Amino acid sequence: MLPDVKEVTMRTIRAILVGSVVLTAGLLVACSLLPNRAPEAMFVVGYNTVPTDPLVVVLDASGSSDPDGDAIASYSWVFGDDVTMLDPLEYTAAIQTPSIRVRYPVEDTYDVTLLVWDERGASSAPFSRTITLPNPSVEPTL
Repeated sequence: MLPDVKEVTMRTIRAILVGSVVLTAGLLVACSLLPNRAPEAMFVVGYNTVPTDPLVVVLDASGSSDPDGDAIASYSWVFGDDVTMLDPLEYTAAIQTPSIRVRYPVEDTYDVTLLVWDERGASSAPFSRTITLPNPSVEPTL
């Protein structure tokens, strides 16, 4: 077991280990002593974002996080068949943007799944939600 701070002297090079960062001769060198933990995927659905088209939704995964503090590097969405991606216009397996706008083909119930990857390559468990389109807006009660 390593103490929180450990000094190591090798000939004329002196290094100090603090957590997972090594300071050597005034240089900062990162070392990985802890395993890379998986990020956590999550998203919210924005309904009725286009007043004239109730089949358009915004899927926002900006609430996804990484317990190590690593940046989320990519997002992979599974929508189902015939979904049109409106923004961003990237038709790749994984994108770097957390928020996307899509249009579903018909009124129905759909399952949406998200996986995210952190900048060190760890992937999340799948996160899924079921959405129903169109999503009826709630009328104010009198």
